[in-house]
Amino acid sequence: MKRPNRNENIALKHFMIAVKGGCKISLNVIKDIHMFGHATKDEYNKALLAHQEYLNEVKSDQRDEAAAFNDMYTYC
Repeated sequence: MKRPNRNENIALKHFMIAVKGGCKISLNVIKDIHMFGHATKDEYNKALLAHQEYLNEVKSDQRDEAAAFNDMYTYC
């Protein structure tokens, strides 16, 4: 699938950067972009994998303990 214009390509690129940094909102935006036909299934899958990679990277016993104490520290 080819997106119709360059701005959408740039937007998707920036949302992917945010997803790699752990931004779940950006992951949801990419899902919506995919649902409206402006991103491929492969691009959405890459976003899902990037978000999972981020979660695996930040996972720690200390963070799990903090999350049990306060929802503010839960994984996104």
